[in-house]
Amino acid sequence: MALSMTALMAQARRHWTMWLPEKVRELKAAGELESELQAVAKMAMRRAQELMQQGYRPHEAEEVVLAEYILLSPEPGAEEEDWEREENARLEAEYREEMRAFLAPDEEDETRDRRN
Repeated sequence: MALSMTALMAQARRHWTMWLPEKVRELKAAGELESELQAVAKMAMRRAQELMQQGYRPHEAEEVVLAEYILLSPEPGAEEEDWEREENARLEAEYREEMRAFLAPDEEDETRDRRN
């Protein structure tokens, strides 16, 4: 897995601070934020290892664990503002277009395959 414990903890901290402010506030008040971040990162690393043993490629396992443990759904009070929603939609559209182009067979490859 490309991500380390430290990187997973940092990513969770950034995401949770922005999108789960009440959770972060409660964990800080209880003095448990750091231990929670560490536990989540450990669980994510273990889950990624399990997925890779099941045949997932590292980037696929990483995507699964980020969604399951790190990039949690926003709290109701942490909704995106209009400009954020528009920017995220634009970035998602760009990403999808890039993925379509990347995953589409190269015309050169198609020509070569037809000759063989």
